[in-house]
Amino acid sequence: MNPINKPSKIKLTALAIVLLSTSSLLMASTYNPVEHSQNNFSTLEQLNPNVDEQGKAKSILESLQQSELTSKRAHYLEILDQLRQNKLEEAGNKIADYLKTHPDEADYYNLQALLETLKKDLIAAQKNYDKVLRLDPKNILALLGSAKLALDDNQLDKAHEFATKAISINDKTINAYLMLADIAYKQKNTAEVEKVLLTAKDKAKDDVKEEINVIKGLGKFYGLQKQPEKILGLCEDLISRYPNNTMALDLLAQAQLFNNQKPLAEQSLQKVIALDKQDIGSRLLLARLLSEHPDKDKETLALLDETALISPDKPEALIFKTAFLIKQQHYPEALALAHKIDQQFPKLVLGKLLAGDTYLAQKQYEKAHEQYKLAYKSQPNERILLTISDLLIIQKKPSEAIKLLNEALEKAPKNLAIHFKLANIYQQQNDYKQAEIHYDAMLTEQSDNVLALNNLAILYDQQNDPRALDLAKRAYDKAPESAAILDTYGHMLLKQNQANLGLSLIEKAATLAPKQNEIQLHLAEAYVSNNNIAKAIAILEPLVNTDLEFSEKKTAISLLESLKSH
Repeated sequence: MNPINKPSKIKLTALAIVLLSTSSLLMASTYNPVEHSQNNFSTLEQLNPNVDEQGKAKSILESLQQSELTSKRAHYLEILDQLRQNKLEEAGNKIADYLKTHPDEADYYNLQALLETLKKDLIAAQKNYDKVLRLDPKNILALLGSAKLALDDNQLDKAHEFATKAISINDKTINAYLMLADIAYKQKNTAEVEKVLLTAKDKAKDDVKEEINVIKGLGKFYGLQKQPEKILGLCEDLISRYPNNTMALDLLAQAQLFNNQKPLAEQSLQKVIALDKQDIGSRLLLARLLSEHPDKDKETLALLDETALISPDKPEALIFKTAFLIKQQHYPEALALAHKIDQQFPKLVLGKLLAGDTYLAQKQYEKAHEQYKLAYKSQPNERILLTISDLLIIQKKPSEAIKLLNEALEKAPKNLAIHFKLANIYQQQNDYKQAEIHYDAMLTEQSDNVLALNNLAILYDQQNDPRALDLAKRAYDKAPESAAILDTYGHMLLKQNQANLGLSLIEKAATLAPKQNEIQLHLAEAYVSNNNIAKAIAILEPLVNTDLEFSEKKTAISLLESLKSH
């Protein structure tokens, strides 16, 4: 029964790759008012005069009207672009100047609302949307903006009212359906979420981009519901109608991966890159899939080189190639490429991280440490900090690791990851008092943190403190499918003479983590407690004979000898 230590070992090439990746489990409401404003220039669009029925040229007056419209649209889009670039003061001045001479221009109050949203003044934002709706009760952008503000404030009924009104004005307002799906999701009404999103998909069938956005929302939903086959069916239907659409093909590839159909995903991505000579994302994803084939090294590297040529101003392909070279143990080439990345992208720390990863893969810990230190100095980052502390532990320099972590903790006293790392180091040094201080700090901030509960339970158990069992039970109640948590609680139950329950929990832990030798040892002990010596011996013999070392191997040897001697 060992404390959970995440990460239990330093994972090679992880740092640079992880810093590039982001993930989200947000539901369908991806409504972006800046982007939506681009296509919602409603008032000015309505001024656009048409050519007459005979197709005659416009009069001078009509030309002037068109010129005025073009000028207004350019002004509007210029402000939107400033908002995108977070030039809030410049945008605010332009909006204010325009509204002084055009006080009834609804679209500019929408821009003002967007500005206030970006400034985090949500009350002022809603007041501007309200003004728009007084000027133009059917202004969809204001209805959507109001719905989003209400949704974010958890005013679900109000959000529902605004979104529904937008749909009543135009039943192809896709973002309104996405908001309704988010509302239903917050209300835990999964049937309604699916129904709304499928309705949105049907409404978007004449616009492939909109339909793809809805399918992405459905993909997130089906992912949460663990129904990958449903998203695959939707993507296959989409591709039957748009067989050469690269966005549809890319979405199909993602659905195929979601359903563990890697060969088919590779085929879909090959089609994408054949159709789009500038697509970077699909090439990188295909390279990742190809890199899993031991016989496709050259193909992987060629694809990464091709991608790097397409996007010389972006580091992703070079980073992937460096990581791949490390994996293939081509260390000189990897190190040279890492230094090239550092020179080509000096504002990023990725080159230094990859150099550190290269040295780490060769167990050149001092050189790895130096590279990570340079990266951390340039860009302080929790992940780099924890990796450096792990390296110091490997180098048997725990006092330096503690000093480094405590310095970081002074700047972020509530950082749970730093508290956890310090607690682990102290616990490994048998400094129970200091370890307890940091676990307690974690539980003060997050009372149900299972890592702190589990490890503090082990710490108390090591001191024969009766509080151990209660903490282990709390961790189990919170994470009943974690092998480590099950093992801790089950092992403590054995010590409390609850042999049957302890055995059932450790059996489950061993099923979840069959290669964890410590758990296998505890399972053998559980069988001994339940008078099943034969099963205990059957588990212990391969444990004792393995070449792999583990922390409780001596205990396993001693127990096996004891059982065989009786």
